[in-house]
Amino acid sequence: MKVKSICIVGGGSAGWMTAAALSKTFKGIKITLVESTKKPVGVGESTLAYFKHYLNLLEITDKEWMKYCNATYKTSIAFKNFRENKGERFHYPFGETVKNEKSYLFHYLKYLYPNQYPPEEGARFFNYQTILAESGKFIDKNDIIKAYHFDASLFGEYLKTNIALPNKVSHFIEDVTHATKDIDGNITSIHSKSNKTFKADLFIDCTGFKSLLLGDFMGGEFQSFKDFLFNDFAITAHIPYINKEKQLTTWTDCVALNNGWVWEIPLWNRIGSGYVFSSQYISIDEAKNEFKQHISDTYSKEISENVKFKVIKIKHGKYKKAWDRNVVGIGLSYGFIEPLESTGLLTTHENILKLVDVLEQRNGLITQMDIDEFNINIDDMMSTMMIFVAQHYYMSSRQDTQYWIDCTSNKNFYEKIDPKWEKGLNEEIKPFLRKGKNEWWDFNNNIAGALYIALGQGLSPFSLRDFNTYKNDLRFKEEINKIHLEWVKNKSQLYNNLNSLPSHYQYLKDNIYNV
Repeated sequence: MKVKSICIVGGGSAGWMTAAALSKTFKGIKITLVESTKKPVGVGESTLAYFKHYLNLLEITDKEWMKYCNATYKTSIAFKNFRENKGERFHYPFGETVKNEKSYLFHYLKYLYPNQYPPEEGARFFNYQTILAESGKFIDKNDIIKAYHFDASLFGEYLKTNIALPNKVSHFIEDVTHATKDIDGNITSIHSKSNKTFKADLFIDCTGFKSLLLGDFMGGEFQSFKDFLFNDFAITAHIPYINKEKQLTTWTDCVALNNGWVWEIPLWNRIGSGYVFSSQYISIDEAKNEFKQHISDTYSKEISENVKFKVIKIKHGKYKKAWDRNVVGIGLSYGFIEPLESTGLLTTHENILKLVDVLEQRNGLITQMDIDEFNINIDDMMSTMMIFVAQHYYMSSRQDTQYWIDCTSNKNFYEKIDPKWEKGLNEEIKPFLRKGKNEWWDFNNNIAGALYIALGQGLSPFSLRDFNTYKNDLRFKEEINKIHLEWVKNKSQLYNNLNSLPSHYQYLKDNIYNV
């Protein structure tokens, strides 16, 4: 198949992100976007550091797009109340890990100095960006790994106005009703409610959870993640600032409640919030009351009384094939995990970038090998990310409600995992199951994300029994004490260096919003 024309069905952030990337890269391909008359649900407001790859493709700077989308910076993800002792928060910071051949001794410090090394200290020790995030400070330097919080709907509008339409993307507002196929099952054209017909070589499904093309028209096989993820609803809300400079953090806050968790995303104009929960354990009305109480406790009773809620049904899982004949699913139309870890926008822009790579490879020529390779890569990414998200619940020590009891006693968790994911899983979390082995950490590589979560949940690759085996060895004890003294000194210096930096709010005010 030689791709000379592409039809994107669906607008929103996924549709316009796809249109912007393709129209920016392929000037010789005719691109059409058919947008429904119904307003789509955005995929989220929070990104991971990989988002820079998508921005680099578009060649746009922060100053060009952030102001339009009420965007702020993000340098970490925080988790509160995910442990047995509520009120504690640990971080999963972005950026490089501190590398030291003796750093593994950190895991013995909690036995030698139990009061000075709580679980949340691990992220600070192995990634100094944690301290930057916790301080509320920000500086945009090459060694600061950043992502963004932003209004996804506004981002889609920005791309539409500033990139897609200027690059000659044809835009139609029509409700697609059915498709015509050839003898091999490829879509040759789609048809709208007003009897308009759109033909293309390649069709891209950006219709959200509806998955009109990939699911309905192509009859794709949907594979649920229900064995690993329990949450199936989200209730969203917009929260006004009380003290903007203090509340404008550089992290997405994830706060565990009785039957799920709440996200707190600080945008420039407001805080985006939502309660992700399982209807198996609580009704929607009960969840609204629990969320309302959280808002009252966190912000104020007045805000909780005036907030407007929106209920979203989560369809977690993925289609067996992201690319089926001449249809490609991008965003929610292909699959979704859940809002934890901001994977919605991640899988969207990564799927787009992989599609661009495939089309660039041989100047729009596509064979079955290209399709198969695309599907293998996309499936592997989605499945690995799903297991990573599920581990957040599985590793928790909370046992105070039936929801958390079931999350932490998910029987045969690892046996349910497809064998083809085993390699990535071994690298991330299985070392924590091999107590007493020093070689679990490869200091030539960056620390895996699941290890930050494990550290924050109070897990360690070394047990107290390991420590007791060596604690009377004077050299061993001196090495641990040396690590301790160096860390105390380094941490003090790090905090002192932060004094000269602007707050996140002040940096945005001076450099992005020019207030």
